[in-house]
Amino acid sequence: MIVQNIGLDSSAGVAFQSHAHTDHFVSGEVIFATKATKYLSHLRKGGFYREVDFGKTFYLGDFMAKLYPAGHMLGSAGIKLWLENGTLFYTGDTKWFKLRTAEKSRFPRADFLVIEATFGVPSFTFPSPREAEKKLIAFVEGVLDRGKRPTLHVNRMGKAQEVMKILDLHGYTVKASREMLKVSRVYSKFGVKFDNITEDGDVVLRSYRSPRIKNSLPPWEITVSGFGGLKLSNHADFWELMRIVERVRPEEIFTVYGFAEEFARILSGLGYDAHPIDPNSTMEV
Repeated sequence: MIVQNIGLDSSAGVAFQSHAHTDHFVSGEVIFATKATKYLSHLRKGGFYREVDFGKTFYLGDFMAKLYPAGHMLGSAGIKLWLENGTLFYTGDTKWFKLRTAEKSRFPRADFLVIEATFGVPSFTFPSPREAEKKLIAFVEGVLDRGKRPTLHVNRMGKAQEVMKILDLHGYTVKASREMLKVSRVYSKFGVKFDNITEDGDVVLRSYRSPRIKNSLPPWEITVSGFGGLKLSNHADFWELMRIVERVRPEEIFTVYGFAEEFARILSGLGYDAHPIDPNSTMEV
């Protein structure tokens, strides 16, 4: 979206990119992002990135700004803007609970909140990351006990590294794709190390973009996703989103992505001034 001629996960002359997933890639004369997002993005695209540290005040166009960890993946960030009519916080894709391979999220007070709603209905209630981790290890151990090799279908950037780290901590080796290993090397540059990558690992990681994922999987394979069989999600579930709203305490809320209309309707029913918006729209605040 465009706010005061600034692109927030949208292409513009001056743009902010919240993280390195391809559906959030932007172009512009200058793209503001964290160093990790720059490095991860450069695996897939070019562009002139200006690195910004978390918590450091800088100017984005004509407005003062500050980045806060979003908790979605390594380097992911939300942004606070000091606009003429008040402060605005844009979460990007975000997570309330701490993941093992992402910075712990932080959410500042702001007058206006633009919040993702990927899982913005109450039916999306996930276990905590540590509870999901226990389920993941139980699945792996159960499959190995049956003499099979576990296969996990994961997003190759972010989720793959989270799963790799979990398996490393529990003593399991992994066989991962070349793309996953490229991403993992960048993670290692930022202090997230993996000591369990082998040519013939205990557990196989596959991209969930594989056509096989559309069909029924055998008992030794599972999708690791908020939409999958094992609910280890890099996104906030409905109740995490509600916690974020309560932390930011905004006067007006704009919901975007996923269940934006439903989440805005729920928030309105709770007394918030909430509206769904198109991620490609131009906002006036």
